[in-house]
Amino acid sequence: MLTRNQWYKLLVLVYLIGWFVGSFWLIGMIKSGTVKYWWGVELSVVEEYAYYALAGAIGGTLYALRLFHEYYDNITERWVVWYLLRPIKCAGVAVVTIILFHSGIMLLQTADTPEAKMGIAFLVGFGYGKVLDKLRALTETLFNGNGKYGANGTNGGTDGNGGNGGNGGNNGNGGNGSNGSNGSPSGNGNPPEKDGTN
Repeated sequence: MLTRNQWYKLLVLVYLIGWFVGSFWLIGMIKSGTVKYWWGVELSVVEEYAYYALAGAIGGTLYALRLFHEYYDNITERWVVWYLLRPIKCAGVAVVTIILFHSGIMLLQTADTPEAKMGIAFLVGFGYGKVLDKLRALTETLFNGNGKYGANGTNGGTDGNGGNGGNGGNNGNGGNGSNGSNGSPSGNGNPPEKDGTN
């Protein structure tokens, strides 16, 4: 008989594999034209963004599967929530990041092909924590905030990332900083975005 913790781990593993395989499957179904509507939405209208969301979910799920394997013995109920939300959060951030690139707010020089954008969306999902740090810095820069990414161009690394040198603020003295040390999920019980692993 499985213990409660083992049931959680089994649930997480099945869920992540479902997201991983299901995302590839759904990309194929959309591309082939088999799936034309999803929850009442005509996919031809949002097809491009569906690809980005699914690519981001694949990246986030792959990262979560790696952590699941690496820290299997340390998974707690708190981690189960992290694993359940990871593909959803990564899909959303991937779409928003591609929109920011399309709008010119964020700049990245890549080929203007769907495959290149899906590649970026995958990387956004895989590196979700680092992407959020950049989005926070961009928000502070755009709206001239005085938070931890404030106008002086520093980021003290209070989230366990060791600082990234900030965005330069108004005087451009941000510097490169460092990524800090890679903490482990078993170290302090914090999800990877909070302990430096991503």
